[in-house]
Amino acid sequence: MSKGFQFKQFFVGHQHCAMKVGTDGVLLGLWTAPPAQGAILDVGTGSGLVALMLAQRAPGCRVDAVELDGAAASQARANFDDSPFAGRLAVHQGAIQDFEGGPYRLLVSNPPFFHPGQQLACEKRAAARHFLALPPADFAKAAQRLLAEDGELALVLPWDEQQRWLAALDAFQLRRRCAVSTVEGRAPKRVLLQLSRLAGPLEESALALRRSDQNWTNDFLELGRDFYLHF
Repeated sequence: MSKGFQFKQFFVGHQHCAMKVGTDGVLLGLWTAPPAQGAILDVGTGSGLVALMLAQRAPGCRVDAVELDGAAASQARANFDDSPFAGRLAVHQGAIQDFEGGPYRLLVSNPPFFHPGQQLACEKRAAARHFLALPPADFAKAAQRLLAEDGELALVLPWDEQQRWLAALDAFQLRRRCAVSTVEGRAPKRVLLQLSRLAGPLEESALALRRSDQNWTNDFLELGRDFYLHF
């Protein structure tokens, strides 16, 4: 089993995390529009992947990360300390429902979205992915409490789960949405959402990760070129 993933500017160890470095987190880190300055909060940081990506993309921002699992929080802290952005990153172990901080200009999360009835082989993986640990309503309350008046939040979700989360986040305005398909021409499997406290136009887009020949699409290559070693 891989013990981590090497990006151009940092390494992400993940052997002590239930959720390994994966496409969902990478997409969130690549696509989210961060502020130029201020504070960012990554909810359920796991290995710290998204927090590290946003620290690279937003050099004027401080990035805090909250993680419930102790082993994952320790791993994220080690990844932060070994990165070029260590001075702008911090990990807080605990539940977001109990976290005090902010106000934040941006809140990001790759949240748990499996239903409690769905069985996963690994108990820790199940805890990380079943949304009993972070129901959409609790996430919405945390966002309202922690975000600045002009703050925004960004999520990556299964395509079929977006309405459940948008209903809980009805105090926010959907400003950006990207439908993500694994292969060109196929139905979207994931959706990237960015919402704001402030009203404004909605920007809709689509992204395919691979062409029919299984090579990366030009759009994904362009999106990931500052991070992937082989792009």
